[in-house]
Amino acid sequence: MQRHATLGVLFSFSIVTLSSAGELTTNWAGRSPAHSRIILESAQFESGAVNRAGVQLKLDDGWWTYWRAPGTSGIPPVFDWSGSTNLSEAPELSWPVPVRAVAYGEQLNLYHKEVVFPVEFRAADPTKPVTLKLKLNYGACKNMCVPATAVHEITIHSPMSGTRNFSQANARLISSYSGRRPSSDPMTSGLEIREVWEYVSRGKVNIGIRLAGLGKGRRPLVLVEGPEIFQAAEIIPKLTAERHTSTLMIALGKSADIRKLSGKRLRITVIEGSRALEQIWVVGTQSSSGVGMGLTPVSSGAGDKPEP
Repeated sequence: MQRHATLGVLFSFSIVTLSSAGELTTNWAGRSPAHSRIILESAQFESGAVNRAGVQLKLDDGWWTYWRAPGTSGIPPVFDWSGSTNLSEAPELSWPVPVRAVAYGEQLNLYHKEVVFPVEFRAADPTKPVTLKLKLNYGACKNMCVPATAVHEITIHSPMSGTRNFSQANARLISSYSGRRPSSDPMTSGLEIREVWEYVSRGKVNIGIRLAGLGKGRRPLVLVEGPEIFQAAEIIPKLTAERHTSTLMIALGKSADIRKLSGKRLRITVIEGSRALEQIWVVGTQSSSGVGMGLTPVSSGAGDKPEP
């Protein structure tokens, strides 16, 4: 997959925004055609709890930005939280399901007009403030692509007596986009992975996925992520003898470049229209049960990573 835009690069810009104490958003960073900021549910975090924020991008009419797998070309957003302080672990960011589109002959996975990437975090020391510092790199494209860099910084204070400074509007917006991320539950998505395996054909490593619930004639978008692996493609399903079940095959690369995957953990995302399933699977396992049964492990939080 190409990781750089095939459209011409028009210009780039870099903006730094800081927030004052008690604020619920950073200032907007950027200039037309794209702007970004951090939004908070509350200016005070809850001790010991998961707290929510969001990275909000707004785009001019006709412009778009990309999912983490942009397609046959594009600039995926990159979120660097390394400057943050007093976090128990790196913030967990969710990716809402993108729109599949064709532009200039390229198959792309896009966000138009606006997107909010929900973020969850915990304080390491509940007696001290949390500072979220984000260096964001992304692209906005139309006839040309505009690479953009923004640095946002906002401080969330430790719990205080009295009423929290809470934004219902920000909470609703974050919740709205949280609801658009792929589900890990087959019953919710209507898609069920039943088996994942690897095989080598003509010197290339392939991943096979046995999937139930696909609509007739649909070509799902499949993303496979793991150690040194990042591959996405639209797959033509092959029907199996099992009713309503298909096999999806996705080529990952030369066998000499990819270590043996059996027993390793991969994050697998399957998108079919408005439905999307995202789980972490151990290669070589199979299950026909619901989420959390017979599958080790199911993706459910920051602790579930696609590394071995």
